[in-house]
Amino acid sequence: MILDTEFLGSLADQDTAAREKARDLDSQTVPKRIPTAVLWETYTGIGNVASEETAKRLRARYQRLVAARSVAHLTPDVARRAGILNGEHMSSDQLSTLDGADSIVAAHGLARGEPVVSNDTDFQDVRGLSVVTY
Repeated sequence: MILDTEFLGSLADQDTAAREKARDLDSQTVPKRIPTAVLWETYTGIGNVASEETAKRLRARYQRLVAARSVAHLTPDVARRAGILNGEHMSSDQLSTLDGADSIVAAHGLARGEPVVSNDTDFQDVRGLSVVTY
């Protein structure tokens, strides 16, 4: 399972549906991976928080979430897949727009043959990608 930024954010916000999905995933013997692009996107968001106290609290919360899961590193193969995918979506009038981080998350799922856990509807248009919602 590839965990998207939106899912981690929902867990950090203690969203009931996300917490239920996390419990369900934890009961399964499947790997739960967080792409490095998700870490970048998450900490970029924390860096934009106005209050240093809030940012500190969020960093601690995300540290706990990340510590319980493995990290999927951006490899050259994943980077190539993400770039191709991003370009296809950017040039299409019919496919949803994938930003850079989402294209990397999707490429991790495609490269590993694992679903992406997210409620982000942009993933729904990625051919061959399985998406688990919550």
